Amino acid sequence: MKCWCILLLLLILPACDSTTPTITEEITRQFQSSGRTFVNLEKVVPNAWDKVCILGPYSTLKHVYDTLGFDWPLEMLSSISTDDSIALLLFVENQEVIQFVEHPRRDGDFANLSRQCVARNKSTFYHLTNPPKGWPGLFPKE
Repeated sequence: MKCWCILLLLLILPACDSTTPTITEEITRQFQSSGRTFVNLEKVVPNAWDKVCILGPYSTLKHVYDTLGFDWPLEMLSSISTDDSIALLLFVENQEVIQFVEHPRRDGDFANLSRQCVARNKSTFYHLTNPPKGWPGLFPKE
């Protein structure tokens, strides 16, 4: 009987969590509903954070330190060092990563902004088809 209860809990728990969209699902929803024109991260991640820092494909621990100014366990928590289909968004408050997401580039590409941080109050990103530098993707309004 005990085994059945544990099995039932393992099947039910993931279903309970599926009603709350993840950060990447919310970014994708907002990007799609805007006609693939913009994303406002301040609305996507409403809890406290000062800035969002972005790491593009093949980022290393050195890139993390150079971008954040402190160490963060990249290799334990992300596949960005070997995956070119994602960008890593690190939400930072008081020199601490409080949330992060590996966001698929096909659902809003932040990779042009690799190794840059953007203040929360400037975290609305617009899709540029012909940016002055790089490839089409999301950029903060200047």
